[in-house]
Amino acid sequence: MQPIIFNKTFISRIQNFSFGSLPQEILIKRFKDGRIFSHFMENLLAEDYGLTYIEGCKDHDLVDPTNPEIKYDQKTFTGNGCDFMPSNMKGQGRHFDKAVFDEKSKRLIYIIVSNINFPEIKVRFVKGSDLVEMYPNGSIPKGHHDKFFADN
Repeated sequence: MQPIIFNKTFISRIQNFSFGSLPQEILIKRFKDGRIFSHFMENLLAEDYGLTYIEGCKDHDLVDPTNPEIKYDQKTFTGNGCDFMPSNMKGQGRHFDKAVFDEKSKRLIYIIVSNINFPEIKVRFVKGSDLVEMYPNGSIPKGHHDKFFADN
C-alpha cells in the first residue's frame, strides 16, 4: 500500500490492461479519455492507497476508512488540462459559483491524476485549499502540466 503524501508526485505504469481482443493502441487511446479513465482510476486509487471508494455521483469519490470525514475527489489531468470545479458548474448553461466552489474545495483533498502518457500515470494529492490558492478558477491549464507535477 502506498502512503498518502501531499504535494508529491507518484509515477507508475499501468500493467496488464486488456479488453477482449482489442489491440493495446485502441485501449491506450480510450484510457487517455478522462471520462473513461476516471472510473477505473477511482477504484485503483482505493486499492493502492487504502481508501474507500464511494459508488455513484457524490461530491467526492473516496474517503479515509478510519475517518469518513476526510474526503477525496479524483480529477484527471488530460491533454486539455484539468478542471477540478464541481461538475454541476461546468458546461453550457451552467454557472461557476466562486463562493460555493471555495467552500466545497476547503473540505476536500484532490487527487490529480495525469493520464497524458498512459499507460504511465502521475498521481498527486493536494489539499483543496492549496489547489484553490494556486488555481482560483477551478482549472489547471494544459500548459501547466509539467510545472504542476514537478516536485519542488
